[in-house]
Amino acid sequence: MRKIAKPSIKVSAVIDDCIDNMTDIVLKSEIQKSIGVFTTAEFELENKILINELYKIQMKEEISTSLNIDELKKLYTNRLVNKQNKGRKYYDSIFVSAPNGKCPLCSQRIVRALDHYLPKSKYPIYSITPINLVPACTDCNKDKLVEVPTKGEEETLHPYFDDVEGGSWLKMEILHCKPFVIEYFVSPPNDWDELLKKRIKFHFKVYNLNELYSIHAQEEFENIRNQLTELHTSLGNVVLKNHLLDSYYTREKVNKNSWQTAFYYALTNDLNFTNGGFK
Repeated sequence: MRKIAKPSIKVSAVIDDCIDNMTDIVLKSEIQKSIGVFTTAEFELENKILINELYKIQMKEEISTSLNIDELKKLYTNRLVNKQNKGRKYYDSIFVSAPNGKCPLCSQRIVRALDHYLPKSKYPIYSITPINLVPACTDCNKDKLVEVPTKGEEETLHPYFDDVEGGSWLKMEILHCKPFVIEYFVSPPNDWDELLKKRIKFHFKVYNLNELYSIHAQEEFENIRNQLTELHTSLGNVVLKNHLLDSYYTREKVNKNSWQTAFYYALTNDLNFTNGGFK
Protein backbone atom coordinates (compact mmCIF):
# COMPACT_ATOMS: atom_id res chain seq x y z
CA MET A 1 0.00 0.00 0.00
CA ARG A 2 1.31 3.44 -0.90
CA LYS A 3 0.43 6.67 0.87
CA ILE A 4 -0.88 9.45 -1.37
CA ALA A 5 -1.79 13.07 -0.72
CA LYS A 6 -5.11 13.64 1.00
CA PRO A 7 -7.52 15.76 -1.08
CA SER A 8 -7.63 19.36 0.10
CA ILE A 9 -11.19 19.68 -1.22
CA LYS A 10 -14.04 19.87 1.29
CA VAL A 11 -17.41 18.27 0.74
CA SER A 12 -19.16 21.67 0.87
CA ALA A 13 -17.30 22.80 -2.26
CA VAL A 14 -18.08 19.52 -4.01
CA ILE A 15 -21.78 19.88 -3.24
CA ASP A 16 -21.94 23.45 -4.52
CA ASP A 17 -20.60 22.49 -7.92
CA CYS A 18 -22.43 19.16 -8.13
CA ILE A 19 -25.83 20.80 -7.77
CA ASP A 20 -25.01 23.97 -9.72
CA ASN A 21 -27.10 22.97 -12.74
CA MET A 22 -29.68 20.87 -10.89
CA THR A 23 -33.14 21.54 -12.33
CA ASP A 24 -35.09 20.11 -9.41
CA ILE A 25 -35.31 23.33 -7.38
CA VAL A 26 -36.92 21.67 -4.33
CA LEU A 27 -34.24 18.99 -4.10
CA LYS A 28 -31.49 21.51 -4.74
CA SER A 29 -32.77 23.67 -1.89
CA GLU A 30 -32.95 20.64 0.42
CA ILE A 31 -29.33 19.75 -0.35
CA GLN A 32 -28.16 23.32 0.22
CA LYS A 33 -29.93 23.41 3.59
CA SER A 34 -28.18 20.15 4.52
CA ILE A 35 -24.60 21.22 3.76
CA GLY A 36 -23.96 21.52 7.50
CA VAL A 37 -24.98 17.89 7.94
CA PHE A 38 -22.52 16.80 5.25
CA THR A 39 -19.76 18.91 6.79
CA THR A 40 -20.35 17.50 10.28
CA ALA A 41 -20.29 13.97 8.86
CA GLU A 42 -17.05 14.74 7.03
CA PHE A 43 -15.48 15.97 10.27
CA GLU A 44 -16.58 12.82 12.10
CA LEU A 45 -15.25 10.59 9.34
CA GLU A 46 -11.76 12.07 9.46
CA ASN A 47 -11.64 11.95 13.25
CA LYS A 48 -12.74 8.30 13.34
CA ILE A 49 -10.17 7.37 10.70
CA LEU A 50 -7.40 9.02 12.72
CA ILE A 51 -8.25 7.04 15.87
CA ASN A 52 -9.23 3.81 14.07
CA GLU A 53 -12.83 3.87 15.20
CA LEU A 54 -14.67 3.84 11.88
CA TYR A 55 -16.79 0.96 13.15
CA LYS A 56 -18.42 3.40 15.58
CA ILE A 57 -19.91 5.52 12.78
CA GLN A 58 -23.58 4.73 12.53
CA MET A 59 -25.00 3.74 9.18
CA LYS A 60 -27.59 6.34 8.25
CA GLU A 61 -29.46 5.87 5.00
CA GLU A 62 -31.11 9.27 4.82
CA ILE A 63 -30.84 12.88 5.94
CA SER A 64 -34.49 13.64 5.33
CA THR A 65 -37.43 12.18 3.41
CA SER A 66 -36.23 13.95 0.27
CA LEU A 67 -32.55 13.16 0.84
CA ASN A 68 -32.88 9.40 1.15
CA ILE A 69 -30.34 6.72 0.20
CA ASP A 70 -31.23 6.84 -3.49
CA GLU A 71 -30.83 10.60 -3.77
CA LEU A 72 -27.61 10.58 -1.78
CA LYS A 73 -26.12 7.89 -4.03
CA LYS A 74 -27.23 9.85 -7.09
CA LEU A 75 -25.08 12.73 -5.94
CA TYR A 76 -22.16 10.50 -6.88
CA THR A 77 -23.41 8.66 -9.95
CA ASN A 78 -25.40 11.50 -11.55
CA ARG A 79 -23.61 14.58 -10.31
CA LEU A 80 -19.95 13.84 -9.45
CA VAL A 81 -19.21 11.20 -12.11
CA ASN A 82 -21.25 12.86 -14.87
CA LYS A 83 -18.87 14.65 -17.24
CA GLN A 84 -21.50 17.29 -17.99
CA ASN A 85 -21.48 18.64 -14.43
CA LYS A 86 -19.05 21.07 -12.78
CA GLY A 87 -18.49 18.56 -9.98
CA ARG A 88 -16.69 16.23 -12.37
CA LYS A 89 -13.47 18.21 -11.87
CA TYR A 90 -13.25 16.87 -8.30
CA TYR A 91 -13.65 13.30 -9.50
CA ASP A 92 -10.87 13.82 -12.02
CA SER A 93 -8.51 15.49 -9.55
CA ILE A 94 -8.82 12.57 -7.12
CA PHE A 95 -8.57 10.03 -9.95
CA VAL A 96 -5.17 11.35 -11.10
CA SER A 97 -3.76 11.82 -7.58
CA ALA A 98 -2.16 8.35 -7.49
CA PRO A 99 1.52 8.59 -8.58
CA ASN A 100 2.17 7.00 -11.97
CA GLY A 101 -1.50 6.05 -12.17
CA LYS A 102 -0.92 3.03 -9.91
CA CYS A 103 -3.59 1.89 -7.48
CA PRO A 104 -2.41 2.80 -3.93
CA LEU A 105 -4.29 -0.17 -2.44
CA CYS A 106 -2.28 -2.84 -4.25
CA SER A 107 0.62 -0.72 -5.61
CA GLN A 108 0.46 -2.70 -8.82
CA ARG A 109 -2.50 -2.25 -11.13
CA ILE A 110 -3.69 0.86 -13.00
CA VAL A 111 -6.30 3.17 -11.45
CA ARG A 112 -9.67 2.72 -13.17
CA ALA A 113 -12.22 4.18 -10.75
CA LEU A 114 -12.77 5.81 -7.36
CA ASP A 115 -13.35 3.45 -4.47
CA HIS A 116 -15.61 4.46 -1.58
CA TYR A 117 -13.57 3.67 1.52
CA LEU A 118 -16.85 3.39 3.42
CA PRO A 119 -19.32 1.97 0.87
CA LYS A 120 -21.97 4.38 -0.35
CA SER A 121 -24.58 1.60 -0.13
CA LYS A 122 -24.12 1.61 3.66
CA TYR A 123 -22.98 5.19 4.23
CA PRO A 124 -24.61 7.21 1.43
CA ILE A 125 -23.90 10.50 3.21
CA TYR A 126 -20.22 9.95 2.28
CA SER A 127 -20.92 9.27 -1.39
CA ILE A 128 -19.16 12.49 -2.51
CA THR A 129 -16.96 13.21 0.52
CA PRO A 130 -13.41 13.56 -0.91
CA ILE A 131 -11.58 11.75 1.90
CA ASN A 132 -13.91 8.79 1.37
CA LEU A 133 -12.99 8.55 -2.31
CA VAL A 134 -9.78 6.70 -3.16
CA PRO A 135 -8.33 6.13 -6.65
CA ALA A 136 -8.29 2.37 -7.20
CA CYS A 137 -7.92 -0.35 -9.80
CA THR A 138 -10.96 -2.35 -10.88
CA ASP A 139 -9.96 -5.46 -8.94
CA CYS A 140 -9.32 -3.67 -5.63
CA ASN A 141 -12.59 -1.80 -6.05
CA LYS A 142 -14.42 -5.10 -6.47
CA ASP A 143 -12.47 -7.17 -3.92
CA LYS A 144 -13.50 -4.93 -1.06
CA LEU A 145 -17.15 -5.06 -2.15
CA VAL A 146 -19.28 -3.56 0.64
CA GLU A 147 -17.16 -4.59 3.59
CA VAL A 148 -17.96 -2.64 6.75
CA PRO A 149 -15.56 -2.77 9.72
CA THR A 150 -16.95 -4.10 12.99
CA LYS A 151 -13.74 -3.39 14.91
CA GLY A 152 -10.51 -1.46 14.46
CA GLU A 153 -8.50 -4.37 13.07
CA GLU A 154 -11.04 -4.75 10.24
CA GLU A 155 -10.20 -1.33 8.82
CA THR A 156 -8.10 -1.69 5.69
CA LEU A 157 -5.26 0.78 5.28
CA HIS A 158 -6.34 4.21 4.09
CA PRO A 159 -3.93 5.72 1.51
CA TYR A 160 -4.61 9.27 2.74
CA PHE A 161 -3.93 8.59 6.40
CA ASP A 162 -1.82 5.45 6.83
CA ASP A 163 1.91 5.59 6.06
CA VAL A 164 3.56 2.16 6.10
CA GLU A 165 6.41 2.93 3.74
CA GLY A 166 9.06 3.52 6.38
CA GLY A 167 9.52 -0.10 7.46
CA SER A 168 9.91 -3.33 5.55
CA TRP A 169 6.84 -5.55 5.97
CA LEU A 170 6.20 -7.40 2.70
CA LYS A 171 7.99 -10.75 2.53
CA MET A 172 8.22 -13.69 0.18
CA GLU A 173 9.34 -17.24 0.79
CA ILE A 174 10.29 -20.00 -1.62
CA LEU A 175 8.26 -23.12 -0.89
CA HIS A 176 9.88 -25.18 -3.65
CA CYS A 177 12.69 -24.36 -6.04
CA LYS A 178 11.78 -26.99 -8.60
CA PRO A 179 9.01 -26.52 -9.48
CA PHE A 180 9.31 -22.90 -8.43
CA VAL A 181 6.55 -22.18 -5.91
CA ILE A 182 6.44 -19.07 -3.76
CA GLU A 183 4.19 -17.28 -1.30
CA TYR A 184 3.90 -13.68 -0.16
CA PHE A 185 3.01 -12.71 3.39
CA VAL A 186 3.08 -9.78 5.79
CA SER A 187 5.64 -9.56 8.59
CA PRO A 188 5.34 -6.11 10.21
CA PRO A 189 8.26 -4.52 12.11
CA ASN A 190 8.30 -5.26 15.85
CA ASP A 191 8.03 -1.57 16.78
CA TRP A 192 4.63 -1.16 15.10
CA ASP A 193 1.63 -1.05 17.40
CA GLU A 194 -0.48 -4.19 17.48
CA LEU A 195 -3.50 -2.63 15.81
CA LEU A 196 -1.51 -1.51 12.76
CA LYS A 197 0.00 -5.01 12.48
CA LYS A 198 -3.47 -6.52 12.40
CA ARG A 199 -4.80 -3.94 9.96
CA ILE A 200 -2.03 -4.43 7.40
CA LYS A 201 -2.55 -8.20 7.51
CA PHE A 202 -6.27 -7.66 7.05
CA HIS A 203 -5.60 -5.29 4.13
CA PHE A 204 -3.31 -7.88 2.52
CA LYS A 205 -6.01 -10.54 2.83
CA VAL A 206 -8.98 -8.44 1.69
CA TYR A 207 -7.25 -7.35 -1.51
CA ASN A 208 -5.87 -10.84 -2.30
CA LEU A 209 -2.34 -9.48 -2.58
CA ASN A 210 -0.59 -12.83 -2.17
CA GLU A 211 -2.34 -14.09 -5.30
CA LEU A 212 -1.62 -10.90 -7.24
CA TYR A 213 2.07 -10.69 -6.30
CA SER A 214 2.70 -14.41 -6.69
CA ILE A 215 1.44 -14.38 -10.28
CA HIS A 216 3.79 -11.53 -11.16
CA ALA A 217 6.69 -13.16 -9.32
CA GLN A 218 6.20 -16.46 -11.14
CA GLU A 219 6.31 -14.60 -14.43
CA GLU A 220 9.43 -12.69 -13.36
CA PHE A 221 11.18 -15.95 -12.50
CA GLU A 222 10.36 -17.43 -15.91
CA ASN A 223 11.75 -14.29 -17.55
CA ILE A 224 15.09 -14.52 -15.71
CA ARG A 225 15.43 -18.30 -15.39
CA ASN A 226 17.81 -18.72 -18.35
CA GLN A 227 19.96 -15.79 -17.25
CA LEU A 228 20.27 -17.14 -13.71
CA THR A 229 21.01 -20.64 -14.98
CA GLU A 230 23.82 -19.34 -17.17
CA LEU A 231 25.27 -17.23 -14.36
CA HIS A 232 25.30 -20.14 -11.95
CA THR A 233 26.68 -22.64 -14.44
CA SER A 234 29.40 -20.37 -15.78
CA LEU A 235 30.41 -18.29 -12.77
CA GLY A 236 29.11 -20.04 -9.66
CA ASN A 237 27.12 -19.35 -6.51
CA VAL A 238 28.84 -16.14 -5.41
CA VAL A 239 28.33 -14.32 -8.69
CA LEU A 240 24.70 -15.45 -8.84
CA LYS A 241 24.05 -14.24 -5.31
CA ASN A 242 25.72 -10.88 -5.96
CA HIS A 243 23.61 -10.43 -9.08
CA LEU A 244 20.43 -11.12 -7.10
CA LEU A 245 21.61 -8.82 -4.32
CA ASP A 246 22.17 -5.97 -6.79
CA SER A 247 18.69 -6.56 -8.19
CA TYR A 248 17.28 -6.36 -4.66
CA TYR A 249 19.10 -3.12 -3.77
CA THR A 250 17.96 -1.45 -7.00
CA ARG A 251 14.31 -2.19 -6.29
CA GLU A 252 14.50 -1.56 -2.56
CA LYS A 253 15.59 2.04 -3.21
CA VAL A 254 12.38 2.62 -5.17
CA ASN A 255 9.93 0.82 -2.89
CA LYS A 256 10.82 -1.18 0.21
CA ASN A 257 7.58 -3.13 -0.02
CA SER A 258 7.10 -3.88 -3.69
CA TRP A 259 6.62 -7.50 -4.73
CA GLN A 260 9.85 -7.13 -6.72
CA THR A 261 11.86 -6.08 -3.65
CA ALA A 262 10.52 -9.00 -1.62
CA PHE A 263 11.10 -11.33 -4.57
CA TYR A 264 14.79 -10.56 -4.99
CA TYR A 265 15.40 -10.46 -1.25
CA ALA A 266 13.96 -13.96 -0.90
CA LEU A 267 16.01 -15.32 -3.82
CA THR A 268 19.19 -13.79 -2.43
CA ASN A 269 18.71 -15.32 1.00
CA ASP A 270 17.56 -18.79 -0.02
CA LEU A 271 20.63 -21.06 0.10
CA ASN A 272 19.03 -23.79 -1.96
CA PHE A 273 18.16 -21.31 -4.70
CA THR A 274 21.61 -19.67 -4.88
CA ASN A 275 23.16 -23.14 -4.95
CA GLY A 276 21.31 -23.77 -8.20
CA GLY A 277 18.31 -25.64 -6.82
CA PHE A 278 16.07 -23.96 -9.39
CA LYS A 279 17.86 -25.51 -12.39
